[in-house]
Amino acid sequence: MLTGQIDWKETIRQMYMIGVLSFVVVSITALFTGFAMSLQISRELVQFGADTSIGGVVSLALVREIGPITAGVIVAGRVGSSIAAELTTMMITEQIDALKVMRVDPVKFLVVPRYTAALIMIPTLSVYAMFTGLVAGIVIAQAAANVPPDTFLDSVKQTILDRDFSVHFLKSLINATVIIMFSCAIGLHTRGGAEDVGIATTRTIVWTMISIFILNFVVTSVTYAPR
Repeated sequence: MLTGQIDWKETIRQMYMIGVLSFVVVSITALFTGFAMSLQISRELVQFGADTSIGGVVSLALVREIGPITAGVIVAGRVGSSIAAELTTMMITEQIDALKVMRVDPVKFLVVPRYTAALIMIPTLSVYAMFTGLVAGIVIAQAAANVPPDTFLDSVKQTILDRDFSVHFLKSLINATVIIMFSCAIGLHTRGGAEDVGIATTRTIVWTMISIFILNFVVTSVTYAPR
C-alpha cells in the first residue's frame, strides 16, 4: 500500500461490497440505537432538571462510542464473515496455490484491496452512523422531553470537542484493521473441507468482535481527559 501498488478497480469493487451494501443495515441499527439511548437519557435527565444537557450527553456517546462500535460490529458480522468464507473456500479449492504458481502475491491481490476499501468505507459508515443516531436523538428529545432542536444542538456544540472526533476516527481505523486482518488471516490459513469454512467464519466473527470491544475500551481509557 505504501508503494502505491494497489489494484484500484478491485478496491472500488470492495468499497461497494463493504460500504454500499452495509448502508441499509447500518442505518437501521444506528437509528434505533439512537432512539433507545436518547429515550433513556432523556427520561433520566428530565428527572434531575437537566433536560438542556440531553444533546451533549447523547452526542458524546454517539461520537466517542456508538458510531464506531455500530459500524464496526455490523461490518464485522456482514463483511468479515464473508471475506473469511471466500478466502477459506479459495484455500480449500487450491485457488491460492494457483495464484502462487502464477507468481501472483495473494496478499497484494486479495488483502490490499480489501484493506484499502475498509480504511475508506468503515470510517465513512461510522460518521454516517453517528449522524443518524444524532437525528434520532433530536427527534426523541423533542418527543419525550419537549427539548427543542435548537436547545439540543446548542448542548451538542458546548459538549463536543475536536479531540472527540479524533477518537472517533482512530477507533474507526482500528476497527477496519481488525476486521480485515482477522478475516484475511484466518481465511488464508484454513485448510480442510466444507466444514472448515463454517469454522473459519465463526472464528472470524468471534475474534473480531471481541477485539473491537477490547480495543475500544483501551482507546477510550488512553484518550480520556477531564473536560
